[in-house]
Parts: sequence; structure tokens; C-alpha cells
Amino acid sequence: MSYLSQAFNCPFTNLVFQNTSTGENEKIIRSLPGKNSCGYDEISTRILKASVSFISSPLCRIINTSLNSGVFPTRLKYSVITPLHKNGDKNIVSNYRPISLLTSFSKIFERIIYSRLLTHFTSNKIFTDSQFGFRKKSSTDKAAYKLINDILTALNDKQFVGGILFDLEKASDCVNHNILLAKMEYYGVKGVIHMLIKSYLADRYQRVKFNSKLSNWDKINIGVLQGSILGPLLFFIYVNDLPSSVPYTLAGENSQLLCLQTIQV
Repeated sequence: MSYLSQAFNCPFTNLVFQNTSTGENEKIIRSLPGKNSCGYDEISTRILKASVSFISSPLCRIINTSLNSGVFPTRLKYSVITPLHKNGDKNIVSNYRPISLLTSFSKIFERIIYSRLLTHFTSNKIFTDSQFGFRKKSSTDKAAYKLINDILTALNDKQFVGGILFDLEKASDCVNHNILLAKMEYYGVKGVIHMLIKSYLADRYQRVKFNSKLSNWDKINIGVLQGSILGPLLFFIYVNDLPSSVPYTLAGENSQLLCLQTIQV
């Protein structure tokens, strides 16, 4: 992890989570799509929306206890995986994308953590400008424009242009929790908040539902959940230092090495 200190010139302010309120909880619940689908607890978002005025206050107390203690509720760490066919032969497992069906209450917890992490990383300008995925007002079109513009600019300056392209298969399943936590600590996610993210990642269980049949529960030791609210943001943080760690000097004095990220999970 020593290269991080070379990639970033200054230490980051320690993140402190602000407690939630009944108003924020109600706003989040009302913003959820009213679906009948549910996780293993069989409580749908439609039920939450119908009972929002009754549950917002006790829910607020539970969430604040979690934020202040650094412990993510164990019962919210169970997910049902539904394989979604992408393309190719339906008999080949690798042609399916695993979508996690979480409990409805977990989505509220995650949304609150997500908003605070996002505010910290954007206000401190930690996110690299080379990342075009998972960002508002950004798209692959902008990534393509920057790539073409940088190539043409380099060629006009009579430089050599080189690019390295790679496709990280099953990217979200490759996230090492220890490395992710170490990077987040460097970015200022320390103390109780670091404990909370560690608790969120640890001791998670999942089972697969396919053709109305359920597998046994199995523990997850690596990766972030596809279909979760926090998953894409945590993966973004995991690869955020990639452009800064590329040794540009290896390209040579009269060369231009381009580095863009348009990673999708």
C-alpha cells in the first residue's frame, strides 16, 4: 500500500458520520420503488412504504446505534442470489450475472452509509477524474471523447501514443476485503466508520434461487454484492488509485501514456 502515499500528495480528513433523522429515513423509504419482491425476510419495499410513518422513528434509533457502534446488523447480511442470463449458452454458468436480492431494511441502511461516503470522497476530491463509471453527469461517451481528444492532441504534438486495454472479468467478485479496507483507511475512513464498513463486509451469507429452488446458505469471503447500493461505490473506491499508480515515466520523454477507467460490474 506504500504507493498510495506517492499517488496522493496529502492526508485526508478523517470521516465522521452524521446521525440520521426520521425525516431522512422517510425520504429514503418513499424514494424506494414500491415492489412486491423481497429478500429472505419476506418484507417488500411496498410494505415499508405503506408503514413508513410507523417505523421511521424506531428505525432511526436502530440505524444511529449502528452508526455509533460500528456494527452492521447481522440479519441484514443475508442475500438471495438470482442468476440473470447475459448471453450465450444458458447451460454455462459463466454466462449468468448474479443479482443480489437484499432485505428492504438493508437498502435503507446502505443508502445512508452511501450518501455519507460519497459526500466525503467528493468534497475531498479523492475520486480520480479518469473514472467514468458510477459517477453523476458522466458516461462512456465522455470517456470515448477524452480518449480520442488525448490521442489526437498527442499526435499533433508528434508524440508516440500507447494504450493498454484490459477487461476485468467478474470485477465485483474480485474485490479483496482487506485491501479495500486498507485503502479506505488511507482515504480517511477510520475509527468507528471503518469498523462499520468492516462489519458490513464480514460474515455475509448468500444462497441461490433458481427455478423456484433454493440452495443452502454459504458464507461470502470476497467481493462486493451486485445489486446492492454500496457495491458499485465500494468497487469504485477499490480501483480509484489505479490511474495514479501507473508509472507514466515508463512511457518515455516523447511519449503519451493514456489511462481511462470505464469499468462496469
